[in-house]
Amino acid sequence: MNNTKFVPLINSDEKEIIIQLINEYSIDIKNLYINIGDGKYISGILGSADKSIKNHFKYNHFIESINDLSEKTKLSIIRCISEYEKVNYYGYNPMTNSISKEENNAYYYMENALFRELILWDSLAQLYNIYFDLNKDVSKVSYKKIIKELLDSNYKDVDFKQIYNYIYEKFDISNKDIDVGIHDYICNLRHQMTHRYSIAITSLSENTNLRAMPDSIYKIAKDYNIVHKYINEILNLIIKKIV
Repeated sequence: MNNTKFVPLINSDEKEIIIQLINEYSIDIKNLYINIGDGKYISGILGSADKSIKNHFKYNHFIESINDLSEKTKLSIIRCISEYEKVNYYGYNPMTNSISKEENNAYYYMENALFRELILWDSLAQLYNIYFDLNKDVSKVSYKKIIKELLDSNYKDVDFKQIYNYIYEKFDISNKDIDVGIHDYICNLRHQMTHRYSIAITSLSENTNLRAMPDSIYKIAKDYNIVHKYINEILNLIIKKIV
């Protein structure tokens, strides 16, 4: 008979913190369709049109994409937590490949959340590109490059220094403050996942630091919270500008 005490890898207090992070900001707009009265609206254009009209529909495209990414990222985070709640703290060993089905499921949802959440930063940059008339080709927009460019500008609507400092703050494993270097940590984790191995595999010595720890889902949720703060900020500016 197994008398090992069961303690969930993510407890109720930790779960509550993560849930609060992913629910703090909400996007209350689904689109910016041009209303022409009687319940009718313009959903698209063909041919030439005023730049402001074209921008209107560009905004719509990215807002709809952001809503989709946000909901799927949030769902993946919630399901990751749910799987971690089934994993026993006393049986968890990040240095072995012998893992439970629940832990493997948690990694699956974590990977989904991580990739989608980071795409939200590029979506934010796309909104900046339109709002600040940077005229960058959509395919060439990179959030780090856009934020660096806007940092060096004279725009006052957004505190780009604050955003720049956040995304470039270095992660240091020796720092006991879990909120320091979060974005750097997440970017490094994605790089490792993209160019090396699954986060569930640790058989190679050079890959032992890749196995995701439970606090990684907190960091993803925190980064999700931060990017949503800035998405909401620019959306409010966009609405004021076009309405």
